[in-house]
Amino acid sequence: MTEQVTGVILAGGKSSRMGRDKATLEVEGVALFERVLGVFQRIFSDILIAGERPDLARPGVCCHPDIYPGSALGGLYTGLFEADSDWIFVAPCDLPFPDPNLIKALLRLRDGYDVVLPRTGQGLDPLFACYRKSCLEPMRRLLDNRRYRIFDFYDQVRVRYVDEHELPEGWRQALLNVNTPEEFQDLEDLLPKP
Repeated sequence: MTEQVTGVILAGGKSSRMGRDKATLEVEGVALFERVLGVFQRIFSDILIAGERPDLARPGVCCHPDIYPGSALGGLYTGLFEADSDWIFVAPCDLPFPDPNLIKALLRLRDGYDVVLPRTGQGLDPLFACYRKSCLEPMRRLLDNRRYRIFDFYDQVRVRYVDEHELPEGWRQALLNVNTPEEFQDLEDLLPKP
């Protein structure tokens, strides 16, 4: 178990592009939220849900409504604010293939930084990343000014970008999330054949 880090699952989105609740979509008979939670439970002793999702909560995993509703940055702020630890690791609730090796690789790089996140050919992944409590104040300033782009506070903190060559094998699949019915259908091609 990784002490001093809280696992935060973001579940405040509206799933509007999917047309139905992404957290409860099933891959190989297991809901996407449960897939993320299962991996988190192997790594973190403290886990919370950022978002008004009492249906996903359970003993030891409570949900916290967003302090600033309506954006991923607001969910990230809520998770960091509510965590008892100085660090959180955040992931969205709709990852079909969350990888403990990728999470641990990012966690190992925290020393001397406030944010640790993957930087790949697809861009930055700010919602699969480590954040320190020192990010709360610059996040709050953005939210108070109705600015919701997560990257906009990165110039005020120490950020460790983790490039593709530093990521463990399988990172592409681990960072995949599904936003539309078509993307969900395409997952079939990635599943092991019986």
